Amino acid sequence: MNFLGLPADASPRLKAVQIAQISIIFLTMIATFLTAVIPQEHKAFTFGLLYTLIFTSFTTTIILRKEQQAALKGELTKSKYVKYQVIKLASAFGLSIVGFIAFIASTPQEGGKHRAGEQGLWIGGVKVNRYQGWILWLNFFNWVFLWGSLCYSCCMTGRQQGAIALTGDEEAHVGTDNVSDEEYARRLQAEDPNWQR
Repeated sequence: MNFLGLPADASPRLKAVQIAQISIIFLTMIATFLTAVIPQEHKAFTFGLLYTLIFTSFTTTIILRKEQQAALKGELTKSKYVKYQVIKLASAFGLSIVGFIAFIASTPQEGGKHRAGEQGLWIGGVKVNRYQGWILWLNFFNWVFLWGSLCYSCCMTGRQQGAIALTGDEEAHVGTDNVSDEEYARRLQAEDPNWQR
């Protein structure tokens, strides 16, 4: 059974990273739809906040699909996964610059008047409401999950072939090994073809 395009034996950590990134993509689609449909005072400003998320969601979707296809074929090695994460992060940086330029170009220069004693976050003369704050948090978590996937790719064990599963002997079972040191040494000697009995 495939889970989100990943093989059944894929690492739970890999699944978690991909679920986090896919959730950002879906939440971006929902936010874009709501911004387009619901009338609001500063619609251009709200779309400006979404530009970076929209652009990075396109590249994240494409690269996630490539990761999933490679994992299904058993070709997702550590080096290939690291390459995908670096490409994903580099494209996110580039598209964030494009999104920022689109934000500057599309938002009106004049916003509301900041009254004395009024609290809240103001960006470009617009007081950020709860929905726009939610979009800003979505941007934050988009970056957290992109960096998280890069950290996961660098910290995983290095399998030279096959899907990145991190199961069995590769998992760290710290403190759960009930085998004595002597028994462990005997097992290693039995596995070594050069050991003389």
